[in-house]
Amino acid sequence: MKNYDSDINQEMERAWKGSYENLSEDVIEDSWNDFSKTISKKKNHKKSHLIKIYSAAAIFVALLAGYAYLSLSESSMHIVNNSIANKEVNLPDGSLVILQPGSEIEYAKEFEKRNVSLKGNAFFDVVRDTLKRFEVKTQATTTTVLGTSFLIEEEDENASNTRVTLFSGRVLVSIKDKAESFAIIPGESLVYKNGRTSIEKFETILSFEAGNKFIDVNYLEIEKLFDFLSDRFGYEFHTDSIMENKRVTLRINKSDSLEQVLNILSIINKTNYEVNKEQKKVTIFKK
Repeated sequence: MKNYDSDINQEMERAWKGSYENLSEDVIEDSWNDFSKTISKKKNHKKSHLIKIYSAAAIFVALLAGYAYLSLSESSMHIVNNSIANKEVNLPDGSLVILQPGSEIEYAKEFEKRNVSLKGNAFFDVVRDTLKRFEVKTQATTTTVLGTSFLIEEEDENASNTRVTLFSGRVLVSIKDKAESFAIIPGESLVYKNGRTSIEKFETILSFEAGNKFIDVNYLEIEKLFDFLSDRFGYEFHTDSIMENKRVTLRINKSDSLEQVLNILSIINKTNYEVNKEQKKVTIFKK
């Protein structure tokens, strides 16, 4: 920058000290254009030089970053879902993982042993392979399958409380530092909490956890539907005898609110409902 300013000052000094005569406007304009071109060339030359320097630096940084990524991914893949939506991950064997927000998985790039490490929550739809078992390890559990669909949830920050929910197939779940293993079937959840293990049952068709955008309920006992709605929205349901032994068929969208579902049920069953938001209670009665 110092040389550039010096060149301009020298040219202006020569112009100031030099003798001159009255010139026509055309000559003055031509001279000014020539002077502007000289400045422009010097600027462009300097800019070009700086661009080359910055470009070289950027390429060098990019190469370093690329090398770090390749060295990390040479033997394993580490995927983190930092978004607010579920992220679909296709594993090398064709299995699907739906990774929930804030969760992460890691697995060998070659994937010969079909082992996955999980932190957080994820749904797995595993391609069946009778010769190669599929294992998912969390801090507290190891879930072993051949081919099935299941959900694993770490239910606290320490990842010591874990729930394994099975939708299809069979899985075997072992607990860290425990000698026993547990086999669960579709419609069952293994819950490991505060050092204790229990099995809970649920309706496999009533779940959005597998990435479903809607649920088709076909001739289902309405008591089971109320249990699902109670778990989903956190409301307690109270009904009179007219709802006993009733069955319902409807579609529930994942985006539906409690009021939207209740509106549909009131039309289907010709009932009214009352929602007490303070007491978190829903009362359903005949019209």
